[in-house]
Amino acid sequence: MTASKVPARLVGRRVLVTGGGSGIGRASVLRLAAEGAAVAVTDLRAESAEAAAEEVARGGGHAVGLPADVADEQSVAAAVRAAAGQFGGLDTVVACAGLLHSAATHETSLDLWEFMLRVNLTGTFLTVKHCLPHLLTAGGGSIVTVGSVASLVAGGWASCYDASKGGVLQFTRAVGAEYADRGIRANCVCPGHIGTNLRAHSTAAVGPPATPPVSRVTAPMNRRADPAEVAGVIAFLCSDDSSFMTSSAVMVDGGFTAV
Repeated sequence: MTASKVPARLVGRRVLVTGGGSGIGRASVLRLAAEGAAVAVTDLRAESAEAAAEEVARGGGHAVGLPADVADEQSVAAAVRAAAGQFGGLDTVVACAGLLHSAATHETSLDLWEFMLRVNLTGTFLTVKHCLPHLLTAGGGSIVTVGSVASLVAGGWASCYDASKGGVLQFTRAVGAEYADRGIRANCVCPGHIGTNLRAHSTAAVGPPATPPVSRVTAPMNRRADPAEVAGVIAFLCSDDSSFMTSSAVMVDGGFTAV
């Protein structure tokens, strides 16, 4: 979608995006800012968060870059406080931060299992936990988490990833049900094959997979998604256009889960 065709649905919104320095997170930062939101970009790599914020500024938008390690509660709390301080509150959160690492289950160490859960699942919990008081103060808002097709269907060589993303979906559903009567919606976007560097970041943290799996696209559309395509769905879920949606799993997978 060209800039001239992007709707201005998010003017006045104050959004925190985790994992905003790359991939789906960065694409979401750019899309949300293009739709008028003020965006706090957080990333484990401070320079990546700042670069994304600078890109928004060059396009005429409003964003700030903040360092945050979603696996560390103090780091998350500090980033949320800083974002709310910059914008005078928060009313929208997009939890994109996550990692992918493949390994056969019998070759998966406890350290790897706990690391994947800590980043993907606990990181989502900590982000939502610390943003919720601000959404409640604002009188409502929208939470969007990023799951995966692995939230719903199992694949080989990634049991710890599948478990973490299944947890993200169920956590999101629970939050949506819990806070629906207080004006807060929570939905989970579940992308399929997509061109991001999740695996590269994971490899840097915990080492390469013991037995690399074969990566192939098996969706009917026979291609990988562009992160911007997922970001468009995230923007929709942040906006009032999705006002009757909560606790939903929204597949953006080229038909992968249909076959």
